[in-house]
Parts: sequence; structure tokens; C-alpha cells
Amino acid sequence: MARTYACIFALLGMIVVLLRAIKNGAGFDGTIMQAMATTVLLAVVGMIVGMIAQATVDESTRNQLQAELDALAEVDQSQPTS
Repeated sequence: MARTYACIFALLGMIVVLLRAIKNGAGFDGTIMQAMATTVLLAVVGMIVGMIAQATVDESTRNQLQAELDALAEVDQSQPTS
């Protein structure tokens, strides 16, 4: 998930810089350098956001599964054995 977020953020940043340069008529060399810097910066931000999102999903899933297992264990303990 972290790599996916990093790729999406990086590509979005590069596209925004390139479109802004086209709109303003900026030069090629400066635009490419700015686009690459933005790509790297937003890839790092996307990686961090993706790792946080993955940890959140993992923890939520773990808690939900544990709650279901605990409920199942309570049902098994409340039934008398024959």
C-alpha cells in the first residue's frame, strides 16, 4: 500500500508541475528539475502516508478478528460439554 500511495502522489505532483509550466510558458530545464524534485518529495510523503494507512488497516483487522475469536470462545465456554 505504501508504494501505491508513493507512486500516486509522485505522479500527481509531476503532472501538476508540468501543467503549471505549460500554462505559464516556463522553460524546459527548470521545469524538469522542479518536476523531479516535486516527484521525489511527494513520493516520500506518499510512502509515509501509505505506511500509516497500512498499519491502520492491519490494526483494525487484527482487532476485529480478535473480537470475533473472543466472542466465539465465550460461546464455546458457555455450552455444556456432554
